[in-house]
Amino acid sequence: MIGKTSHRALREAAQKLAPLALETLRDLMQGSGSDASRLAAAREVLDRAHGKARANASDGQDDDEMVIEIRRFGDGPTTSAA
Repeated sequence: MIGKTSHRALREAAQKLAPLALETLRDLMQGSGSDASRLAAAREVLDRAHGKARANASDGQDDDEMVIEIRRFGDGPTTSAA
C-alpha cells in the first residue's frame, strides 16, 4: 500500500511530466502514424479537456451536446440518414 507521502510525491512527479505528455499526444495526433494511434491520442486529449463521453447520451439532456465527426483528408462530405 502506498502511503500519503508516497502518493503525493508520485502525483507531483506525474504533474511535472504532464506538459511532456501533452506534447507527446500532440505529436502523435499530428504525426504520420497509424489512424488508430492518432485517434487514440485525440481521444485522450478530448477526454482530459472535456471529460469522457457518456456511454448513453439518450438521457434527454442534450442542451450542451457536442458532436465530433472524424474524417480523413480527401473524404467527401457525408450524408446523414436521419
